[in-house]
Amino acid sequence: MANITRALLLKYLDNNCSDAEKNIVEACLQQPEGKAMLDLLLEERMQQDMEDSMDAPVDIARQQQWAANMHTRIGREEAVKPLKKRYYIAAAVAASILLLAGVFTFFNNGRSKRTVPLLALQQNKAGERKIIHLSDGSAIHLGAASQLQYPEQFTGATREITLTGEAFFDIAADPAHPFIIHTGTIATTVLGTSFKITAFEGQPLIVSVATGKVRVDDRNRGQLAVLTAGKQVSWNHEQALLEEIRAEDLAGWQNGRLVFNNQSLLEVAATLERWYDVKIHFSRPKKAKEKVTVTLFAGAALKATLQTLAAGNNFTWSAKGREVYIH
Repeated sequence: MANITRALLLKYLDNNCSDAEKNIVEACLQQPEGKAMLDLLLEERMQQDMEDSMDAPVDIARQQQWAANMHTRIGREEAVKPLKKRYYIAAAVAASILLLAGVFTFFNNGRSKRTVPLLALQQNKAGERKIIHLSDGSAIHLGAASQLQYPEQFTGATREITLTGEAFFDIAADPAHPFIIHTGTIATTVLGTSFKITAFEGQPLIVSVATGKVRVDDRNRGQLAVLTAGKQVSWNHEQALLEEIRAEDLAGWQNGRLVFNNQSLLEVAATLERWYDVKIHFSRPKKAKEKVTVTLFAGAALKATLQTLAAGNNFTWSAKGREVYIH
């Protein structure tokens, strides 16, 4: 797990990050919390530049770089042309100081009392699972091939995180600070409950509740559903499908109990690919579409899991390395 700290962001601004660090920082900057933190660091750096410029003699190269940074920050794309006379350089620097001072004052007045939390990012590979304990006492069981972004410390009126993939949530009750999980355009809001979200790209988003109550909203469509224990909603960007589920089946997911009810073998295979970090191929496309109802235990070896699945669904299988073939 990588912490998105002030030091790492400053390292990123100075272009000193490794490729891995760069990828982590840029992923965080796609989220509102990351952008806000970067904005504050940029403002601090501009303020320091202004203070330094008051005491130091004019350095032409430094001031040209400063002006270029300023133009980039405020969205201007034209190149900064060399200034040939010291008088014009000094005038440009003075104007920049006044403009930046105004920008800093505007932001500082609006944000002086606001704390932007440091962000953490957990990225699970296929075959990897992690339990993440949040600062409010909540626990999140993050599934394989899934990603979670969250503040190291919650501040403000809400507790907000971002999920890509699959996770089971056991949220600490705090009615005064609603817990919100963002998954694309969907926001799932809870006060204190346990539930599961599945949100993989290209697949329907599914919210299933084990205990308590949650509200599921789409940014563009408004409220999709209010769910209580044993209820589930599936959203495919066009319609919301409400279903009843067994809450006890849902709660077992965090321990590797995988329950499939009238789902295709292709869907089962996609889940097993994530849990075991393998690729499953079907030699007969018709077989992949067959519906099955089965309970599997992903804590078992892959061989045992495939034998259980094959025994009840009339197929054979073979494996070579991390490639599995269903015949």
